[in-house]
Amino acid sequence: MRKKIISVVCFLLAVFVSHGIAADSAPFFFLQLSDPQFGFIDNNKSISAETEAMNKAVTAINQLKPPFVVITGDFVNNSKSKEQIAAYKSMIAQIDSSVKVYMIPGNHDIGKVSRASIDNYKKNYGETHFSFRYGDCTFIGIDSNIIKEEDKEREEVQFKWLEQELQKTKDARFKFVFTHCSVFLKRMDEPVNYSNFSLPMREKYVRLFQKYGVNAIFAGHLHNNAYGKVGNMEMITIGPVGKVLGTGYQGMNLVKVYPDRFISEFIALNQFPKEVVMSDPATKTTESMSRVRFKSIRNLVMAGYQGWFNTPEDGAGLGWKHFEKEKEFKPGKCTIDLWPDVSEYEKTYETAFKLPDETPAKVFSSYDASTTDLHFKWMKQYGIDGVFMQRFVVSIRNQKGKDNYNKILNNAVLSAEKYDRAICLMYDLSGMEAGEEDILIRDWKELCEKYKLVSRNNNHYVYHHGKPLVAVWGIGFNDRRKYGYEQVKKIIDFLKSEGCSILVGVPTHWRTLTIDAVSDTRLLELVKQADIVHPWLVGRFDNNTYEPYRKSIEEDIKWCKANGKDYMPVLFPGFSWHNMKKDAPQNMIPRLGGRFFWKQVKGAVDAGAESLYLAMFDEIDEGTAFFKCTNTPPVGESSFITYEGEAPDHYLWLAGEAAKYLRGELRSSRMPVR
Repeated sequence: MRKKIISVVCFLLAVFVSHGIAADSAPFFFLQLSDPQFGFIDNNKSISAETEAMNKAVTAINQLKPPFVVITGDFVNNSKSKEQIAAYKSMIAQIDSSVKVYMIPGNHDIGKVSRASIDNYKKNYGETHFSFRYGDCTFIGIDSNIIKEEDKEREEVQFKWLEQELQKTKDARFKFVFTHCSVFLKRMDEPVNYSNFSLPMREKYVRLFQKYGVNAIFAGHLHNNAYGKVGNMEMITIGPVGKVLGTGYQGMNLVKVYPDRFISEFIALNQFPKEVVMSDPATKTTESMSRVRFKSIRNLVMAGYQGWFNTPEDGAGLGWKHFEKEKEFKPGKCTIDLWPDVSEYEKTYETAFKLPDETPAKVFSSYDASTTDLHFKWMKQYGIDGVFMQRFVVSIRNQKGKDNYNKILNNAVLSAEKYDRAICLMYDLSGMEAGEEDILIRDWKELCEKYKLVSRNNNHYVYHHGKPLVAVWGIGFNDRRKYGYEQVKKIIDFLKSEGCSILVGVPTHWRTLTIDAVSDTRLLELVKQADIVHPWLVGRFDNNTYEPYRKSIEEDIKWCKANGKDYMPVLFPGFSWHNMKKDAPQNMIPRLGGRFFWKQVKGAVDAGAESLYLAMFDEIDEGTAFFKCTNTPPVGESSFITYEGEAPDHYLWLAGEAAKYLRGELRSSRMPVR
């Protein structure tokens, strides 16, 4: 037995290799591809489809010429097929000689682990493991087959070698590990399946990786994309070059490595850029990315923040803005359906409304810095990552409205920095007329140049793909708006010229150009120019009619992945605008203690959403607020809904739980109970 172990050790040590590549620590990029799997699409009868896909991949590689590429297994479908092996090797041979190619085996490349199957792999492709340095970064590839099959002797040898390699990485800026099968897909405690490690192996390897500060693990095998995180270590599973499964799409992973960060982006084969720009010359800000706190919208749960409530005594000179109806705010005349819980506010304002105990009911003003500070404090306390600050073009037409919004935005920026929250601007085009797109253009320039919105030293503004993110809401709705394609195109062209990433707020049925969307294919042209798609879903369904919309979200995500776009769905806790709309029933879409909201959380995340938008943090006009509202509102001529006896902070807490579910930190998909 001892001789057998020694022979296995000697054999496996022979296949471990260590390469060094000379490079400095300047920014660089590399490509990861996985699962070309020649023969899989047509069940080993043909390889034409895989050849076509791999040709696209090789063309992109030769166009971009990265210093190296990593292929994470399943080159062929049948490890014994000479035709499939020859076809794959022929494609690899076409990669430019300046590009180093590193490979690790998939389960289809080796089959059942044995001395003979490993020898066969080595004869066809070379070594099964690798370790190399590029600049001051370390790259290690391992064979997941012996881990999945729990081939104890070989696995122990690999583990010992792996730890020895990691011990050499103390001075490495970034440490990346590559494996065919994912250690886990989304959560450490997820059930064991064909596409992840067993629980003991999962814990064993994650413990090792965390001990030595591995930054990310890259895998394939799933033929789809998945993302998880444990501590600061990311688990990135990419889709295939070959056959797709589920909502996956054919593509490659582009990884940009900067001195202080790395950005991983899976891009569809037909969307691959002709060049990779590491420092965007189009960006007109001088922002150092090292000062940017939020470098991607992915994994964030963001709330919409109206910030539009004023009182006559707050100093803004706007009266009871967004409280009043027909210029009055008194019983029988108001627009709000929820009453805020103001017990923690530093400044409050008496109203003509009476509480059940006959004392005057009070409200807050969004204009006060203390209000904004409290709201951001709640975000940090409950785990909401940040907000999209709503900025209505119609509200910045005149100086008084603009001054009000500038003050609120400035308060929010300071509070975001204080409480380490993300902040992003969302321009709402509702009510805008043709020609007023220039108001938005001038405003963005002023916010960047005069107020340094995206280039502060302590920068909490959201970036995406290395660029400041700007949301433009209200594109493609068929409700007879006074602006259209030309005005929106001008806005998008301008923001792109400013070096921005763009989120477009579109109708629910944007993809099919039906129902609430314009029947104009140019809408899809605009969407394809953006980076993130954000359909508006508020009020479209209730707890009983959600299922068709869940399916629509799945199809939306599939479209976005095929077109290289990110997707940010809208989630809302309930809906009511009885006091605003004369004929609207009160509590039109009940909250059901949070069950309605949680159904949307589970539906969106399970469909593949990588970020969530909560509508809205402070929207009491339409009854969608997440912040603290009272269960004992004023009584009398105007009636108000409540949180149905749930604590005032119930939806703030539930929003934080949604963030945990998105990031794979909850053990169950069931609605949490406090």
